Amino acid sequence: MKALIYCRVSSQRQVDEGNGLGSQEQRCRMYAKNKDYEVVKVFPDEAVSGSLFERPAMHALLSYIDDHSHENYVVIFDDLSRFARDVKVHIQLTAEFQSRGVKRECLNFNFDDSDESEMAELMIAVSNQYQRKSNRRQVIQKMKARLEKGYWPFMPPLGMINKKDPIHGKILTPREPYASIYKIAIEKYRDGLLITQEEVMRFLHAEYKAKGLPNRPSMSTTQRILQEPLYAGYIEYKKWDIPFMKARHEGFLSLETYNLVQKRVQERTKPWKRRDYADTFPLRPHVLCDACTKPMTASWCTGRKGTRYPHYFCRTKGCIYNWKTTGKKEFEAKFEELLIRVKPAADTVDLTKDVLKEQWGIRLDNYTAWRDRIAAEAEEADIAIQSYLVRISKTKDEDLIATYEEKIKDLRSKKKLGDENLNKRKYTNEEFGTASDKVLNTLKDPMSMWKSDEYNDKRTILFMYFEDQLRYDYKNGFGTAGLAYPIKLINEVSASKKGSVEMSSNELESKKTF
Repeated sequence: MKALIYCRVSSQRQVDEGNGLGSQEQRCRMYAKNKDYEVVKVFPDEAVSGSLFERPAMHALLSYIDDHSHENYVVIFDDLSRFARDVKVHIQLTAEFQSRGVKRECLNFNFDDSDESEMAELMIAVSNQYQRKSNRRQVIQKMKARLEKGYWPFMPPLGMINKKDPIHGKILTPREPYASIYKIAIEKYRDGLLITQEEVMRFLHAEYKAKGLPNRPSMSTTQRILQEPLYAGYIEYKKWDIPFMKARHEGFLSLETYNLVQKRVQERTKPWKRRDYADTFPLRPHVLCDACTKPMTASWCTGRKGTRYPHYFCRTKGCIYNWKTTGKKEFEAKFEELLIRVKPAADTVDLTKDVLKEQWGIRLDNYTAWRDRIAAEAEEADIAIQSYLVRISKTKDEDLIATYEEKIKDLRSKKKLGDENLNKRKYTNEEFGTASDKVLNTLKDPMSMWKSDEYNDKRTILFMYFEDQLRYDYKNGFGTAGLAYPIKLINEVSASKKGSVEMSSNELESKKTF
């Protein structure tokens, strides 16, 4: 009978300092000699966990058997725990050997076809799995205890590094120049100097390039940077029920900055609509009394002869304009005058359209480059996952194993997010052109949509033009309205472009005169 020997140790330390593999092989060879087996080949798995199905030497062993299917082999291993330390993996490997008709023999367990032997084998497999999980549980308990004390036991976030401290042990410390770059980016986002998360990402890319730093952040990484409480010196780990609390390390952001940024990240633009909206009074949900800043109401009032008239009025007790009514026709006519006053000029809208098309082209190029980066990062994540799996197989340190497993989980989440982003549908050039034309044509002529019978059309005009609810004074009418951001932006674009054109023209004229 020809024999193949399988050996395994679970940590690199056992490989470097111990003689585990050599001892196993020696015992297996003595066993084979006593059985009068011919040892053909030895397959040692160095620093590989018994919880893994995919192991280099085990895979090589099965492949060798497949390549020599005309031969009959017996596979010898020193201990049942060397075969597997996970019940599911144990059953899978057993099925692989049985499907090839290969007999297994173990120095501390006698395999046979009886039900008792099968039960005993499974019980030992369960015991081996329990011991492995028990070790892991102890490591997690230690890490959780450290979290509860305010220390971060996992991989440091970008921009921070673990340093040894005589009092605290390992503690997070800002890592330069990354910490300073992230601080500036986050504070700019807080102050509205960087409007979108994409702009934050581009800012980070520019800073990385200026300082010669590798691995520019992706969009998902940028989002994590904006939402990282460790930067503010706080800690949270919901998976283990660790609440948001002050950490032992010092951050490089203030808590106020962190909270403001989280509010901006989580905000969603939702039109405000009162439940008592009526088509007859389209402005009722959107106008405040200028005297008391409370919402105005509207209703039908009955005259002396029983005739009903629609009015807008304030109904707040103690307000100087309480029950002072303005007829619907007059009230809405004043609003239309305001709308005409604030709408951009037609040539300004046309100029904005040109700028939008230019920016669309730039963003389309950036989007293409972003997709390429996402695809590359997904590939890098796969490589990193395999690397961490190898590291897990080569270490006995349970702290490192738990850290590596957490890192693998993060990488898989990152890859999943990247795949989801790649599958998201984006606007085409034709769709963008159609949408932008519709919006800009509405800005040119808002009255057409305002006169529509559809509430959504009227609401669209209100939210396109005005940042907040309007203010109405009973004596003076509508006051100065806070314009919505798109209108402000159009005016800024217009001023910027006109200034550039005038300066360019002046420079040319000066040269001509000179």
